[in-house]
Amino acid sequence: MARVLVIDGDGILRSSLGGALAAAGHEVELAASAASGVPVARASQPDAIVLDAALPDASGIEVCTVLRKDPSTRRSFLVVASTNADEDDRVAAFEAGADDWIRKPFSTRELLLRVRAILRRRGRRLPEDTLSLGPLRIERAARRVTVSEERIELTRREFDLLLRLADGRGRVQTRESLVAELWPDEAPSLRVVDTTVKRLRRKMGPSGAWIRTLRGIGYQLTSEG
Repeated sequence: MARVLVIDGDGILRSSLGGALAAAGHEVELAASAASGVPVARASQPDAIVLDAALPDASGIEVCTVLRKDPSTRRSFLVVASTNADEDDRVAAFEAGADDWIRKPFSTRELLLRVRAILRRRGRRLPEDTLSLGPLRIERAARRVTVSEERIELTRREFDLLLRLADGRGRVQTRESLVAELWPDEAPSLRVVDTTVKRLRRKMGPSGAWIRTLRGIGYQLTSEG
């Protein structure tokens, strides 16, 4: 499982890629522009970034350069997607720091295989079955959550959201990425994330303060209230 950020101005393609990546077990974040995508990349430090070469507010080359110079994102695997098949376009992308280049339109299956290849090269571990964070304990297979050894009853969506936050603990989870992964076929308002977090915090008691709100971006699970 990898954390993948998709930065693309095409809303339909962005949602489609997000849903496919999430269905394949990856943590997905979505952004529509350089202005929104670069801050998310810096905050969450994704394993891979799929980047449109022609964003509404910047070129993919410019964004590649920015990400490669930033210590928080320089290790992210950058894949540039472009409708331009010109050799100069590909060379410019690689010179700016891209690790891979793919021509639009491309198949979702091909992109998934490229991400899988990234994981093989980096030797990523499978997620652990039991997550412990202070008094909070999450048992993945049993779908059981306890706080200070007291079990709390969660709905399927509440459990899935908490597990998603716990798997990426310390990282920012955008509302868009959470909707893409947890509500892929329902296309609800982003507000559904806020209401689910509100219920989670209430059920978790004092530990609910560990779910922090990052205004305008999303949520982050930490070990401190």
